[in-house]
Amino acid sequence: MPACNVLIPAIEQLRAYLAVSGFVPSLLLVVLCLALLVRVRATPWGLAILALPGTVAHELSHFVVGSVLLAKPSGFSLWPSRSGTGWRLGAVSFRRIGILNGAFVALAPLSLMPLAWLCLLRVSVPAWAGGHRLQWFLAGYLAATLFHGCLPSLTDIRQGGRSLIVYLSVCGLCWISIAALRTWLR
Repeated sequence: MPACNVLIPAIEQLRAYLAVSGFVPSLLLVVLCLALLVRVRATPWGLAILALPGTVAHELSHFVVGSVLLAKPSGFSLWPSRSGTGWRLGAVSFRRIGILNGAFVALAPLSLMPLAWLCLLRVSVPAWAGGHRLQWFLAGYLAATLFHGCLPSLTDIRQGGRSLIVYLSVCGLCWISIAALRTWLR
């Protein structure tokens, strides 16, 4: 029954978005731009140029979170370079990644997802409704690059891996402890 309680409001929210003038074309634009970004992955310079706004935001999120959490950023690059079988579009290096800050620094790009969603809903959709096609296109492209850049890379996950394992373990133990406590109190 709890799954229905969550699913019904989500479906109603989706219906509300679909009723907004400009939402569907704006969403389609973002999906097409994302498809283009995925398609040009084989050409590093094409991807680097097209994905630049998302790459800058991705690396800045690492830099800002790392600075706030005292990971001591020591390098910042937006220059594409070969990395194994693929390409690395940017990088931030740190001197003090540890158990306490590693997970947050690694997952910092996830903070771009709400920004991308807001760009879609608050800029692209109204631009379509107002007939401002250039603004609509640019906002859709920006939202797509932010969605593209919001996922932590494998290197990010590897760097914060130990910290992620510690935090996931602590959360798991808390979950089990709360469930056991609830059972015990009944």
